[in-house]
Amino acid sequence: MIISNYTSKLFKKIILFSLFCVLSTNAQQLQRIGFVDIEYVLDKIPSYADAQKKLNTETSTWKQNLDKMYLKLDTMKKEFLNEKPLLTEDLIKERETEITTYENEITKAENTYFGVEGKLFELRKQLVTPYQDLVYNAVQTIAKLRKYDMIFEKSSSIVMLYTNNNYDISELVLRYIQKSQKEIEQEEAAIKREEAKLAREKRIQEQRKKREEALKKREEERKKR
Repeated sequence: MIISNYTSKLFKKIILFSLFCVLSTNAQQLQRIGFVDIEYVLDKIPSYADAQKKLNTETSTWKQNLDKMYLKLDTMKKEFLNEKPLLTEDLIKERETEITTYENEITKAENTYFGVEGKLFELRKQLVTPYQDLVYNAVQTIAKLRKYDMIFEKSSSIVMLYTNNNYDISELVLRYIQKSQKEIEQEEAAIKREEAKLAREKRIQEQRKKREEALKKREEERKKR
């Protein structure tokens, strides 16, 4: 029996999800796990919606410009094919050069708009990335404050066929973002104090371990004598 591509993919996802559940059941005895829907959080920030709207408007304009260029290129090619039997060899080469030159202009325009470091990349970095960083930093702070071991992103490539809302910290992240700068600074200061406390405890444990090892060594030497 031949299994369809969709069925095969779904089967793999179910297997992966089952494995994830087994691992999570064991891990939750020792680890604290949560997940966040970043798209949900971003959509709840009014200024982010404005930034995304501006980005979409600019993107639509660039696409329209490219569509016009492709339409003009298509017209140039059709006219050339219709007139080619009547043209001299020199005129044929000239028209071919014109078409190639215009194709290069289109490629250049595409790279300018949507290239690796094109206008879309720069505008997204200017308008959208700050909000994404804001959410990311909020998740990092909450994870440290609430002692989370792992926080997953709900809309990522990780298979999440079922989620228990008890582990959803999306609202928590949103409330954190909406706090005043003073409250955020206070929470970050609390994190630093906690980290300093843990560092001190670690140093004390290491020193205690060294003393115990030194005492043990002296005791062993005493017994030998």
